[in-house]
Amino acid sequence: MFILILSLAGLGAIQYRFLLIGLKYAKARFDLQMGQAMQAARQDLYQENQLTVLLATIVKEESGKFPIGLDTLRDAGRNFFADFLKDRMLSKGVNVDFDFALTDIQGKVVYLKSEHFEVNSDFMDYRAPLSGYIAAQCQCTPYLQVKTHNLVNYLLGQLNGLLLLFLVFFGLVAFCFLWLLYLLRQQTRLDEVKNDFINNLTHELNTPVFTIGMTAKMLQDNCTSERDFKLLEIIREENELLKKHIDKVLELASMESGQRLMEKQWMDVHPVLEGLANSFKVQVEQQKGQFRFLPTAEAHSAMIDPGHLSNAVHNLLDNALKFSASPAEIELRTYNQKGNLCIAVKDNGRGISSEHRKKAFRKFYRVPNGNLHETRGFGLGLSYVRQVARMHNGQARVESSVGKGSTFTIVLPTQA
Repeated sequence: MFILILSLAGLGAIQYRFLLIGLKYAKARFDLQMGQAMQAARQDLYQENQLTVLLATIVKEESGKFPIGLDTLRDAGRNFFADFLKDRMLSKGVNVDFDFALTDIQGKVVYLKSEHFEVNSDFMDYRAPLSGYIAAQCQCTPYLQVKTHNLVNYLLGQLNGLLLLFLVFFGLVAFCFLWLLYLLRQQTRLDEVKNDFINNLTHELNTPVFTIGMTAKMLQDNCTSERDFKLLEIIREENELLKKHIDKVLELASMESGQRLMEKQWMDVHPVLEGLANSFKVQVEQQKGQFRFLPTAEAHSAMIDPGHLSNAVHNLLDNALKFSASPAEIELRTYNQKGNLCIAVKDNGRGISSEHRKKAFRKFYRVPNGNLHETRGFGLGLSYVRQVARMHNGQARVESSVGKGSTFTIVLPTQA
Protein backbone atom coordinates (compact mmCIF):
# COMPACT_ATOMS: atom_id res chain seq x y z
CA MET A 1 0.00 0.00 0.00
CA PHE A 2 2.77 2.42 0.99
CA ILE A 3 4.65 1.66 -2.24
CA LEU A 4 1.53 2.42 -4.31
CA ILE A 5 0.99 5.74 -2.54
CA LEU A 6 4.68 6.61 -2.92
CA SER A 7 4.59 5.71 -6.64
CA LEU A 8 1.52 7.87 -7.22
CA ALA A 9 3.09 10.79 -5.36
CA GLY A 10 6.34 10.34 -7.32
CA LEU A 11 4.46 10.26 -10.61
CA GLY A 12 2.62 13.44 -9.65
CA ALA A 13 5.89 15.14 -8.70
CA ILE A 14 7.52 14.14 -11.99
CA GLN A 15 4.55 15.36 -14.02
CA TYR A 16 4.54 18.61 -12.05
CA ARG A 17 8.24 19.02 -12.78
CA PHE A 18 7.63 18.51 -16.50
CA LEU A 19 4.83 21.08 -16.32
CA LEU A 20 7.20 23.63 -14.75
CA ILE A 21 9.76 22.96 -17.48
CA GLY A 22 7.06 23.49 -20.09
CA LEU A 23 6.05 26.76 -18.44
CA LYS A 24 9.66 27.96 -18.39
CA TYR A 25 10.02 27.14 -22.06
CA ALA A 26 6.76 28.93 -22.88
CA LYS A 27 7.89 31.93 -20.79
CA ALA A 28 11.22 32.14 -22.62
CA ARG A 29 9.38 32.01 -25.95
CA PHE A 30 6.95 34.69 -24.76
CA ASP A 31 9.82 36.97 -23.65
CA LEU A 32 11.40 36.61 -27.08
CA GLN A 33 8.13 37.48 -28.82
CA MET A 34 7.52 40.46 -26.54
CA GLY A 35 11.06 41.69 -27.19
CA GLN A 36 10.43 41.49 -30.92
CA ALA A 37 7.08 43.29 -30.53
CA MET A 38 8.69 46.10 -28.47
CA GLN A 39 11.46 46.44 -31.06
CA ALA A 40 8.89 46.66 -33.86
CA ALA A 41 7.00 49.37 -31.91
CA ARG A 42 10.23 51.35 -31.36
CA GLN A 43 11.07 51.25 -35.07
CA ASP A 44 7.58 52.43 -36.09
CA LEU A 45 7.78 55.26 -33.50
CA TYR A 46 11.21 56.45 -34.69
CA GLN A 47 10.02 58.42 -37.72
CA GLU A 48 7.61 61.34 -37.83
CA ASN A 49 4.01 60.22 -38.43
CA GLN A 50 0.57 60.99 -37.10
CA LEU A 51 0.99 58.82 -34.00
CA THR A 52 4.48 60.10 -33.10
CA VAL A 53 3.33 63.72 -33.56
CA LEU A 54 0.38 63.03 -31.25
CA LEU A 55 2.59 61.34 -28.65
CA ALA A 56 5.22 64.07 -28.79
CA THR A 57 2.52 66.69 -28.19
CA ILE A 58 1.26 64.75 -25.17
CA VAL A 59 4.77 64.34 -23.75
CA LYS A 60 5.52 68.08 -24.18
CA GLU A 61 2.03 68.88 -22.82
CA GLU A 62 1.49 71.42 -25.62
CA SER A 63 -1.53 71.31 -27.94
CA GLY A 64 0.58 72.53 -30.85
CA LYS A 65 -0.98 71.58 -34.15
CA PHE A 66 -4.09 70.11 -32.50
CA PRO A 67 -6.89 72.64 -31.77
CA ILE A 68 -8.18 70.57 -28.79
CA GLY A 69 -7.37 70.31 -25.10
CA LEU A 70 -4.67 68.07 -23.62
CA ASP A 71 -7.19 65.81 -21.87
CA THR A 72 -8.88 65.10 -25.17
CA LEU A 73 -5.49 64.48 -26.77
CA ARG A 74 -4.59 62.01 -24.03
CA ASP A 75 -7.85 60.12 -24.50
CA ALA A 76 -7.28 59.91 -28.24
CA GLY A 77 -3.63 59.04 -27.81
CA ARG A 78 -4.49 56.32 -25.28
CA ASN A 79 -6.87 54.60 -27.69
CA PHE A 80 -4.67 54.97 -30.77
CA PHE A 81 -1.55 53.86 -28.93
CA ALA A 82 -3.33 50.82 -27.43
CA ASP A 83 -4.47 49.69 -30.88
CA PHE A 84 -0.96 50.32 -32.24
CA LEU A 85 0.69 48.16 -29.53
CA LYS A 86 -1.86 45.39 -29.84
CA ASP A 87 -1.28 45.25 -33.60
CA ARG A 88 2.50 45.00 -33.13
CA MET A 89 2.12 42.29 -30.48
CA LEU A 90 -0.27 40.24 -32.61
CA SER A 91 2.16 40.46 -35.52
CA LYS A 92 4.70 38.64 -33.32
CA GLY A 93 2.25 36.01 -32.12
CA VAL A 94 1.39 37.58 -28.73
CA ASN A 95 -2.28 37.82 -27.79
CA VAL A 96 -2.48 38.73 -24.14
CA ASP A 97 -4.20 41.45 -22.12
CA PHE A 98 -1.89 44.33 -21.25
CA ASP A 99 -1.59 47.89 -19.95
CA PHE A 100 0.95 50.46 -21.10
CA ALA A 101 2.50 53.78 -20.15
CA LEU A 102 4.95 56.41 -21.45
CA THR A 103 7.18 57.54 -18.59
CA ASP A 104 10.52 59.16 -17.93
CA ILE A 105 13.64 57.06 -17.40
CA GLN A 106 12.95 56.57 -13.68
CA GLY A 107 9.26 55.83 -14.22
CA LYS A 108 8.22 58.60 -11.82
CA VAL A 109 6.72 60.96 -14.41
CA VAL A 110 3.89 59.40 -16.43
CA TYR A 111 3.15 61.16 -19.74
CA LEU A 112 0.47 58.76 -20.94
CA LYS A 113 -0.99 55.55 -19.59
CA SER A 114 -3.85 53.11 -20.12
CA GLU A 115 -6.80 53.22 -17.78
CA HIS A 116 -5.70 50.37 -15.44
CA PHE A 117 -1.95 50.87 -15.56
CA GLU A 118 -0.28 50.73 -12.12
CA VAL A 119 3.34 51.74 -11.81
CA ASN A 120 4.12 49.39 -8.89
CA SER A 121 1.96 46.43 -9.90
CA ASP A 122 3.22 42.82 -9.86
CA PHE A 123 2.38 42.20 -13.51
CA MET A 124 5.21 41.32 -15.88
CA ASP A 125 6.88 44.55 -17.04
CA TYR A 126 8.62 45.09 -20.37
CA ARG A 127 10.45 48.43 -20.90
CA ALA A 128 12.13 50.01 -23.90
CA PRO A 129 13.44 53.57 -24.55
CA LEU A 130 11.96 55.54 -27.44
CA SER A 131 14.34 57.44 -29.67
CA GLY A 132 13.88 59.41 -32.86
CA TYR A 133 11.14 61.98 -33.45
CA ILE A 134 9.46 61.92 -30.00
CA ALA A 135 12.77 62.17 -28.10
CA ALA A 136 13.94 65.02 -30.35
CA GLN A 137 10.74 66.99 -29.84
CA CYS A 138 10.66 66.72 -26.01
CA GLN A 139 14.44 66.79 -25.55
CA CYS A 140 14.10 63.73 -23.29
CA THR A 141 14.14 59.93 -23.44
CA PRO A 142 10.63 58.61 -22.85
CA TYR A 143 10.27 54.97 -21.95
CA LEU A 144 7.56 52.63 -23.14
CA GLN A 145 6.32 50.23 -20.45
CA VAL A 146 4.02 47.28 -21.15
CA LYS A 147 2.56 45.20 -18.33
CA THR A 148 0.93 41.88 -19.21
CA HIS A 149 -2.03 40.40 -17.31
CA ASN A 150 -2.83 36.75 -16.44
CA LEU A 151 0.44 35.61 -17.94
CA VAL A 152 0.39 32.18 -16.25
CA ASN A 153 -3.02 31.34 -17.72
CA TYR A 154 -1.84 32.57 -21.10
CA LEU A 155 1.32 30.43 -20.93
CA LEU A 156 -0.67 27.36 -19.87
CA GLY A 157 -2.86 27.90 -22.91
CA GLN A 158 0.27 27.93 -25.08
CA LEU A 159 1.36 24.45 -23.96
CA ASN A 160 -0.77 22.85 -26.68
CA GLY A 161 -2.99 20.85 -24.33
CA LEU A 162 -0.10 19.53 -22.24
CA LEU A 163 -1.81 20.56 -19.03
CA LEU A 164 -5.07 18.92 -20.11
CA LEU A 165 -3.28 15.69 -20.98
CA PHE A 166 -1.45 15.79 -17.65
CA LEU A 167 -4.70 16.20 -15.73
CA VAL A 168 -6.46 13.50 -17.76
CA PHE A 169 -3.75 10.86 -17.42
CA PHE A 170 -2.96 11.70 -13.81
CA GLY A 171 -6.68 11.51 -13.08
CA LEU A 172 -6.82 8.09 -14.76
CA VAL A 173 -3.87 6.85 -12.72
CA ALA A 174 -5.40 8.21 -9.53
CA PHE A 175 -8.74 6.59 -10.40
CA CYS A 176 -7.04 3.24 -11.06
CA PHE A 177 -5.16 3.59 -7.79
CA LEU A 178 -8.35 4.26 -5.83
CA TRP A 179 -10.11 1.43 -7.66
CA LEU A 180 -7.24 -0.89 -6.73
CA LEU A 181 -7.56 0.17 -3.10
CA TYR A 182 -11.28 -0.57 -3.31
CA LEU A 183 -10.64 -4.01 -4.80
CA LEU A 184 -8.01 -4.77 -2.15
CA ARG A 185 -10.45 -3.79 0.55
CA GLN A 186 -13.14 -5.97 -1.00
CA GLN A 187 -10.63 -8.83 -1.23
CA THR A 188 -9.77 -8.38 2.44
CA ARG A 189 -13.44 -8.51 3.35
CA LEU A 190 -13.92 -11.65 1.24
CA ASP A 191 -10.94 -13.25 2.97
CA GLU A 192 -12.46 -12.41 6.34
CA VAL A 193 -15.80 -13.88 5.29
CA LYS A 194 -14.03 -16.97 3.93
CA ASN A 195 -12.03 -17.45 7.14
CA ASP A 196 -15.14 -16.97 9.24
CA PHE A 197 -16.97 -19.53 7.12
CA ILE A 198 -14.11 -22.02 7.38
CA ASN A 199 -13.82 -21.51 11.13
CA ASN A 200 -17.54 -21.95 11.67
CA LEU A 201 -17.71 -24.98 9.39
CA THR A 202 -14.72 -26.74 10.94
CA HIS A 203 -15.96 -26.02 14.45
CA GLU A 204 -19.31 -27.53 13.53
CA LEU A 205 -17.55 -30.56 12.07
CA ASN A 206 -15.54 -31.08 15.24
CA THR A 207 -18.66 -32.08 17.19
CA PRO A 208 -19.73 -35.02 14.98
CA VAL A 209 -16.07 -36.08 14.57
CA PHE A 210 -15.68 -36.24 18.33
CA THR A 211 -18.95 -38.12 18.66
CA ILE A 212 -17.98 -40.64 15.97
CA GLY A 213 -14.63 -41.23 17.63
CA MET A 214 -16.13 -41.76 21.06
CA THR A 215 -18.85 -44.04 19.69
CA ALA A 216 -16.33 -46.17 17.74
CA LYS A 217 -14.16 -46.46 20.86
CA MET A 218 -17.08 -47.58 22.99
CA LEU A 219 -18.16 -50.13 20.38
CA GLN A 220 -14.62 -51.48 20.17
CA ASP A 221 -14.46 -51.92 23.93
CA ASN A 222 -17.57 -54.12 23.79
CA CYS A 223 -16.88 -55.81 20.47
CA THR A 224 -16.46 -59.61 20.42
CA SER A 225 -16.14 -60.12 16.67
CA GLU A 226 -12.65 -59.69 15.19
CA ARG A 227 -14.15 -58.60 11.86
CA ASP A 228 -16.27 -55.91 13.51
CA PHE A 229 -13.29 -54.79 15.60
CA LYS A 230 -11.21 -54.21 12.43
CA LEU A 231 -14.04 -52.30 10.78
CA LEU A 232 -14.37 -50.08 13.84
CA GLU A 233 -10.60 -49.55 13.83
CA ILE A 234 -10.84 -48.35 10.22
CA ILE A 235 -13.61 -45.96 11.25
CA ARG A 236 -11.46 -44.60 14.08
CA GLU A 237 -8.40 -44.17 11.84
CA GLU A 238 -10.37 -42.37 9.17
CA ASN A 239 -12.04 -40.24 11.83
CA GLU A 240 -8.61 -39.27 13.23
CA LEU A 241 -7.45 -38.36 9.73
CA LEU A 242 -10.53 -36.17 9.29
CA LYS A 243 -9.84 -34.53 12.66
CA LYS A 244 -6.26 -33.73 11.58
CA HIS A 245 -7.53 -32.09 8.39
CA ILE A 246 -10.02 -30.01 10.37
CA ASP A 247 -7.34 -28.94 12.86
CA LYS A 248 -5.02 -27.99 10.02
CA VAL A 249 -7.67 -25.79 8.40
CA LEU A 250 -8.39 -24.10 11.73
CA GLU A 251 -4.71 -23.58 12.45
CA LEU A 252 -3.99 -22.05 9.05
CA ALA A 253 -7.05 -19.78 9.16
CA SER A 254 -6.15 -18.49 12.63
CA MET A 255 -2.55 -17.81 11.57
CA GLU A 256 -3.60 -15.90 8.45
CA SER A 257 -6.10 -13.80 10.35
CA GLY A 258 -3.50 -12.93 12.99
CA GLN A 259 -5.54 -14.47 15.80
CA ARG A 260 -2.87 -17.07 16.55
CA LEU A 261 0.42 -15.54 17.62
CA MET A 262 3.77 -17.27 17.68
CA GLU A 263 5.24 -18.06 21.08
CA LYS A 264 8.86 -17.93 19.98
CA GLN A 265 11.95 -18.48 22.06
CA TRP A 266 15.66 -18.70 21.39
CA MET A 267 16.55 -22.39 21.39
CA ASP A 268 18.49 -25.19 19.74
CA VAL A 269 16.58 -26.54 16.74
CA HIS A 270 18.35 -29.91 16.52
CA PRO A 271 16.68 -31.49 19.59
CA VAL A 272 13.27 -30.47 18.23
CA LEU A 273 14.06 -32.13 14.90
CA GLU A 274 15.66 -35.17 16.51
CA GLY A 275 12.50 -36.13 18.37
CA LEU A 276 10.53 -35.70 15.17
CA ALA A 277 13.05 -37.75 13.18
CA ASN A 278 13.04 -40.68 15.64
CA SER A 279 9.28 -41.13 15.43
CA PHE A 280 9.19 -40.64 11.67
CA LYS A 281 12.00 -43.14 11.08
CA VAL A 282 9.86 -45.94 12.52
CA GLN A 283 7.02 -45.02 10.18
CA VAL A 284 9.30 -45.07 7.11
CA GLU A 285 10.93 -48.38 8.04
CA GLN A 286 7.51 -49.97 8.49
CA GLN A 287 6.96 -49.25 4.79
CA LYS A 288 10.36 -50.81 3.90
CA GLY A 289 11.89 -47.38 3.21
CA GLN A 290 15.05 -45.59 4.32
CA PHE A 291 15.26 -42.41 6.39
CA ARG A 292 18.31 -40.35 7.32
CA PHE A 293 18.64 -37.44 9.72
CA LEU A 294 21.75 -35.32 9.04
CA PRO A 295 22.10 -32.40 11.50
CA THR A 296 25.14 -30.86 9.80
CA ALA A 297 24.44 -27.17 10.57
CA GLU A 298 27.10 -25.62 12.80
CA ALA A 299 24.83 -22.70 13.87
CA HIS A 300 21.59 -24.43 14.81
CA SER A 301 19.94 -22.06 17.28
CA ALA A 302 17.13 -19.74 16.26
CA MET A 303 14.12 -17.83 17.57
CA ILE A 304 11.35 -20.40 17.00
CA ASP A 305 7.98 -21.63 18.12
CA PRO A 306 8.83 -25.33 18.58
CA GLY A 307 5.24 -26.48 18.18
CA HIS A 308 4.62 -24.72 14.86
CA LEU A 309 8.07 -25.56 13.51
CA SER A 310 7.59 -29.26 14.39
CA ASN A 311 4.22 -29.26 12.64
CA ALA A 312 5.68 -27.59 9.55
CA VAL A 313 8.58 -30.07 9.29
CA HIS A 314 6.19 -32.96 9.96
CA ASN A 315 4.06 -31.77 7.01
CA LEU A 316 7.14 -31.84 4.78
CA LEU A 317 8.11 -35.33 6.00
CA ASP A 318 4.56 -36.58 5.57
CA ASN A 319 4.43 -35.24 2.00
CA ALA A 320 7.81 -36.79 1.24
CA LEU A 321 6.54 -40.20 2.34
CA LYS A 322 3.31 -39.81 0.35
CA PHE A 323 5.00 -38.87 -2.91
CA SER A 324 8.22 -40.92 -2.71
CA ALA A 325 8.82 -43.86 -4.98
CA SER A 326 8.79 -47.34 -3.46
CA PRO A 327 10.91 -47.99 -1.50
CA ALA A 328 11.01 -44.47 -0.09
CA GLU A 329 14.32 -42.70 0.44
CA ILE A 330 13.86 -39.62 2.62
CA GLU A 331 16.44 -37.33 4.13
CA LEU A 332 16.07 -34.61 6.79
CA ARG A 333 19.13 -32.37 6.84
CA THR A 334 20.18 -29.09 8.42
CA TYR A 335 22.88 -26.79 7.10
CA ASN A 336 23.91 -23.14 7.16
CA GLN A 337 23.70 -20.84 4.18
CA LYS A 338 24.33 -17.07 4.11
CA GLY A 339 23.91 -16.78 7.85
CA ASN A 340 20.65 -18.74 7.89
CA LEU A 341 19.64 -22.13 9.24
CA CYS A 342 18.19 -24.35 6.53
CA ILE A 343 15.99 -27.35 7.29
CA ALA A 344 15.68 -29.49 4.15
CA VAL A 345 13.50 -32.53 3.46
CA LYS A 346 14.52 -34.53 0.39
CA ASP A 347 12.58 -37.38 -1.26
CA ASN A 348 12.95 -39.67 -4.27
CA GLY A 349 9.48 -39.02 -5.67
CA ARG A 350 8.31 -38.17 -9.17
CA GLY A 351 9.36 -34.52 -8.83
CA ILE A 352 7.55 -31.33 -9.73
CA SER A 353 7.76 -29.48 -13.04
CA SER A 354 8.79 -25.82 -13.13
CA GLU A 355 5.23 -24.83 -14.04
CA HIS A 356 3.84 -26.25 -10.80
CA ARG A 357 6.78 -25.41 -8.51
CA LYS A 358 5.71 -21.74 -8.56
CA LYS A 359 2.24 -22.71 -7.27
CA ALA A 360 3.21 -25.45 -4.83
CA PHE A 361 2.82 -23.28 -1.70
CA ARG A 362 -0.56 -21.85 -2.67
CA LYS A 363 -3.49 -22.72 -0.47
CA PHE A 364 -5.65 -25.60 -1.78
CA TYR A 365 -3.27 -26.16 -4.72
CA ARG A 366 -2.33 -29.72 -5.54
CA VAL A 367 0.07 -30.76 -8.27
CA PRO A 368 -2.06 -32.50 -10.92
CA ASN A 369 -1.29 -36.11 -11.73
CA GLY A 370 -3.64 -36.85 -14.56
CA ASN A 371 -6.73 -38.74 -13.39
CA LEU A 372 -4.84 -40.57 -10.63
CA HIS A 373 -5.66 -39.88 -6.98
CA GLU A 374 -3.00 -41.85 -5.16
CA THR A 375 -2.85 -39.48 -2.17
CA ARG A 376 -5.45 -37.60 -0.21
CA GLY A 377 -5.45 -34.06 1.13
CA PHE A 378 -6.71 -30.56 0.60
CA GLY A 379 -3.54 -28.82 -0.49
CA LEU A 380 -3.09 -27.03 2.85
CA GLY A 381 0.12 -28.57 4.15
CA LEU A 382 2.60 -26.56 2.10
CA SER A 383 0.59 -23.38 2.56
CA TYR A 384 0.87 -23.92 6.31
CA VAL A 385 4.64 -24.51 5.97
CA ARG A 386 5.09 -21.23 4.10
CA GLN A 387 2.99 -19.34 6.67
CA VAL A 388 5.06 -20.76 9.55
CA ALA A 389 8.32 -19.85 7.78
CA ARG A 390 7.12 -16.29 7.19
CA MET A 391 6.05 -15.87 10.79
CA HIS A 392 9.59 -16.90 11.75
CA ASN A 393 10.92 -14.13 9.43
CA GLY A 394 12.13 -16.81 7.07
CA GLN A 395 10.97 -18.42 3.86
CA ALA A 396 9.99 -21.75 2.32
CA ARG A 397 11.35 -22.89 -1.03
CA VAL A 398 11.38 -25.95 -3.25
CA GLU A 399 13.92 -27.46 -5.63
CA SER A 400 12.71 -30.25 -7.86
CA SER A 401 13.17 -31.96 -11.20
CA VAL A 402 10.74 -34.33 -12.85
CA GLY A 403 11.81 -37.90 -12.17
CA LYS A 404 14.54 -36.88 -9.67
CA GLY A 405 12.60 -36.10 -6.53
CA SER A 406 12.07 -32.88 -4.60
CA THR A 407 13.73 -30.94 -1.79
CA PHE A 408 11.63 -28.63 0.37
CA THR A 409 13.53 -26.24 2.59
CA ILE A 410 12.58 -24.00 5.51
CA VAL A 411 15.05 -21.12 5.87
CA LEU A 412 15.30 -19.50 9.32
CA PRO A 413 17.45 -16.55 10.44
CA THR A 414 20.04 -17.51 13.06
CA GLN A 415 20.20 -14.05 14.62
CA ALA A 416 17.68 -12.82 17.16
